[in-house]
Amino acid sequence: MSSLQVYIRHPEEIPIELEQLNRPLPTSHSTQGLGLICHSHNMINEGSAVELRVPFVEPSITVSGIVNWCRNNGPGFELGIDFDNPDATMRMRMLEQLCQIHQYRLDMREEQGRTLSPDDAAMEWIQRYAALFPNDGV
Repeated sequence: MSSLQVYIRHPEEIPIELEQLNRPLPTSHSTQGLGLICHSHNMINEGSAVELRVPFVEPSITVSGIVNWCRNNGPGFELGIDFDNPDATMRMRMLEQLCQIHQYRLDMREEQGRTLSPDDAAMEWIQRYAALFPNDGV
């Protein structure tokens, strides 16, 4: 793993579906510098190929990656997933931006009592945070 690896933390409040694959993914010797941290109810061994998706995103976006690390985190496990091809990295980044916008919409309703449409939430989030994304991760 590159020392410049950046991880995006998936919002805990947004469900993510993880499926351990029985087939290996093609691997390369370098990652794309962008990974994902997410919660799993199950331990998944380092080096395992996984497929992830977020149920609320339609049409469905599915991304495959490789578990770089798995740490016991109280009730469940925290996974660091790497993506070693540009297409998977781009798909994961796009998926996580949608999750961050959705979480922003929920936060605005809870914290400020503002009900934003998905488009309005996207516009506000982009103006406020897109330039920082994903560097505001872990």
